[in-house]
Amino acid sequence: MKKALILAVALLFGSVAAAQAGQQDFTLVNDTGRPICDVYISPSDVADWQEDLLENDKYCLSQGEKYHITFGRDLKGIKMWDLRVVDDKGKDKVYEDINLMETSTITLRRSGVAELD
Repeated sequence: MKKALILAVALLFGSVAAAQAGQQDFTLVNDTGRPICDVYISPSDVADWQEDLLENDKYCLSQGEKYHITFGRDLKGIKMWDLRVVDDKGKDKVYEDINLMETSTITLRRSGVAELD
């Protein structure tokens, strides 16, 4: 079961059409003051992080930049997720137990707090 869920999460960012979007879609906003170079997301009850959502090792999410994350319909029943971001210096921050069924925007602040809207 866990391997199937991990595979489903790994595939959710592949070639999912907008028409198949899940309820957990959200926009990540970088207001940390540093470039964010890696973004990982995983269901809260799964111990492993999935693929880097930015997909390109040379791309970083700049200060003030937004990145839209889309889920497939097959994951619509999972509401609690963990988010891990890594900045350009390799420092990471984990945000746990985010209810993506009630969140459309996650703004990461300099203070290390994530504001959920």
